[in-house]
Amino acid sequence: MEFEKYKQIQKVQLIVIFLNLATSVSKLVMGKIINSVSMTADGFHSLGDGLNNVVGMIGVYFAFQPKDRKHPYGHRKFETMTTLFIAGLLITTSIKVLVDAYYRIINPTAPNANMISFVVMIFTIFINIIITTYEKRKGLLLKSDFLVSDATHTLSDVLVSISVLATLIATKLGFHWVDIVVSIFIALLIIKAAIDILRSGADVLCDAIVLEPDEVEKIVCELKEVHSCHKIRSRGVSDDIHLDLHVVVNSNMALERAHKLAHEIDELLKMKIPGVSDVNVHVDPYYIKSLPIK
Repeated sequence: MEFEKYKQIQKVQLIVIFLNLATSVSKLVMGKIINSVSMTADGFHSLGDGLNNVVGMIGVYFAFQPKDRKHPYGHRKFETMTTLFIAGLLITTSIKVLVDAYYRIINPTAPNANMISFVVMIFTIFINIIITTYEKRKGLLLKSDFLVSDATHTLSDVLVSISVLATLIATKLGFHWVDIVVSIFIALLIIKAAIDILRSGADVLCDAIVLEPDEVEKIVCELKEVHSCHKIRSRGVSDDIHLDLHVVVNSNMALERAHKLAHEIDELLKMKIPGVSDVNVHVDPYYIKSLPIK
């Protein structure tokens, strides 16, 4: 089942990679032809998305490998590690865009926007809308956080491309400085995306909390035999959550029943909280004080 899901995700990624590369090359080539730093910056932005999907494919491939002796918790963090590489690429891209903007400031030249450049931008905006719609629909269907988040990121590309289209109109009207301002704005957006990726990746690699303890405690305490629940810890990614907790039960409970109760808690949490893949339950005894004899 997991392997079938992996194959479908990879198929979606291949289609998205092809479309992203087509739009990025179109914007990069046309941006150089008309001498527009904002359009070139947008091309680098789209190229970064394409590389994001390529690296994502590699990460997903390793992440869906079965557990083995060396990796008893699985390989899902390989996917997270690839995102750090993507963040590095984005930071490099943003530096390139800022350097180009700086040279344009000290050596002012006006972009030569033409009808073809307008057609290219409108075409790429249309393609990005198709990518966003398709990837989000497939992501929800396959329950893939990667596809859904990437679709959201592509939607931001649509807004950036619209701003570049507006910039071409502004340069046609004689406001050449707008081209530089928009290119710097795009560079800052790329840096923000890199920082968000680094923050998210660091949370996973450093085992930051994934679930609120109160949410887990409320579910576990629905079982009548559970007196209380504590020492709740969670880690992992949204679709591969590892959870461990302590439950307090009557000290007179038989060992066999305590073992069965632990399995019931395991099944209950996996049913109630999507993404939970591993639950480790530690049973603690609760000593009920005897009532005084009258």
